[in-house]
Amino acid sequence: MNLLILAASALATGLCYTFRWFGFAAYFSLIPLFYLMIVNADKRKHPVKAYFYGYFWGVIYYASIFYWFVYQYPLEYLGFSKAEAIGYVALTWFGTGMLLSFLLALWQLSFSLFAKSGLYRAHKWLFIPFVSSVYVILEFVFTLGKLATPWARLAVTQQAYTVGLQTASVFGSYFLSFLIVFVNACLAYGIYARNTKNKKLLTVFVSVALGAVILNYAAGTALYFTDKSKTDSLPTYHASALQGNYISGRADDDNDWEILDKFLQMSQKEKEDNGVKLFVVPEGSFSLELEESELFKCEIVDFCKKNDAVMIIGCYQRDNGKLYNVAWCISPDGSVTGPYRKQHPVPFGEFTPAKELLLKIFPFIEDVTGLGDELSGGTETTVMDSSVGRIGCFICFDSAFEKIGVDAVRGGAVILTEMSNDSWWMDSSQLYEHNGHAVLRAIETRRCIVRSTVSGYSTVMNSRGEVIASVGALTEGAATAEVYNRTDISFYAKHPYLFLSLCFACALCLPVCAAITGIKSKRQSKKDT
Repeated sequence: MNLLILAASALATGLCYTFRWFGFAAYFSLIPLFYLMIVNADKRKHPVKAYFYGYFWGVIYYASIFYWFVYQYPLEYLGFSKAEAIGYVALTWFGTGMLLSFLLALWQLSFSLFAKSGLYRAHKWLFIPFVSSVYVILEFVFTLGKLATPWARLAVTQQAYTVGLQTASVFGSYFLSFLIVFVNACLAYGIYARNTKNKKLLTVFVSVALGAVILNYAAGTALYFTDKSKTDSLPTYHASALQGNYISGRADDDNDWEILDKFLQMSQKEKEDNGVKLFVVPEGSFSLELEESELFKCEIVDFCKKNDAVMIIGCYQRDNGKLYNVAWCISPDGSVTGPYRKQHPVPFGEFTPAKELLLKIFPFIEDVTGLGDELSGGTETTVMDSSVGRIGCFICFDSAFEKIGVDAVRGGAVILTEMSNDSWWMDSSQLYEHNGHAVLRAIETRRCIVRSTVSGYSTVMNSRGEVIASVGALTEGAATAEVYNRTDISFYAKHPYLFLSLCFACALCLPVCAAITGIKSKRQSKKDT
């Protein structure tokens, strides 16, 4: 029965990512998990069992989110047989969640250890700030290292509720994740208290949970209109996110010149119709290296000169034997700035972790990139100069990492761009989950974002994270809208680690206090005897 309860909680939480309109349910979907944690703590269950429960919950949770990995099938362009393609899909779909769950399960383990303390037994409500803080810390840990995979952030589930997201400009998306866990924990504890015949506590903690949500929305409303009043008077210009709609690995192998011709034609039309000043083309649109193809570069430079426009293009670059996924910025004066190198290649998509070991089991994954080589990650957040202002850039998975946006803004970026492929996932929820990360980055940094993808979902969003232009999945077109430059820096961009530090302090102080309380209790017992 416990496993069924955990599975239901995990699936309900996962559905909040799949269906944006269902995001409000994230404030309730964790209640069964927390209730079970409290009950098991009462029964003095072994911490290993708590870890197992946490791991099981995590596997189901990630499997329900990462279902869109099945859209990779049949992988014929990599030369996979049907059996090999199924094996690779299973590896990425379930294997990713199984790996991530090893870390996520520390959430339940840490609570189980804390629950053994006298401090917890005397003040069980302390589990609420404890589990909320530990969860935020784990979200942060997921952003670290080469295998960083911070995809399933709870804050992304709220992308449909613009006003409720605005507090991210002050405390970052970590605060929103904290709030979701906090509300669930309050409600779970209130239900637990009621079942232990303390009905007053149910009213208290339901009121606390409801009050927290109301306060967040009230603050969000004030922040929304404050930001709107700042931006209404700013000068604007048109920007366009181009979407060519060619499905990577499944369409005819168009060469770089054909793709360039398509984007230049689309750009010319948008220039004539809307006077666009900034164009963004998708990630890796061109396989060649820009520095080594003078004729190709001159074609783009010539367009920018004739049309007084800036173009951000995605291609690849080899340097010291390494292959990078990069963005270049081309201005009307012919200057080419950059490159910005993608900092976070996708594990199992652009490089294979523990490749030598995995090749012994799955020899067919020799070249998962289809580029003949694995991608290396850049180490710097390069801000590119242009005639429309300094531009920061995300490439695909980079938008899941708040540090890149913060570094770009602190480095002088007045507008942000994102280029992505995303065509592997057709018209699945992945497209909208990915866009949700950009929504959070726009609010955190208070910058407009122009987001171009190969086949959708391409968007332009303002500094409040509102999508003001878009192109749907599997269609060709341009998302064009008026944008503005910002030079002011949000509170969060100035103090990106403030709220995170508070969570670290809470997660560390409570166990320390518990240990001190335990030592004092033992000393008192010795005195009494």
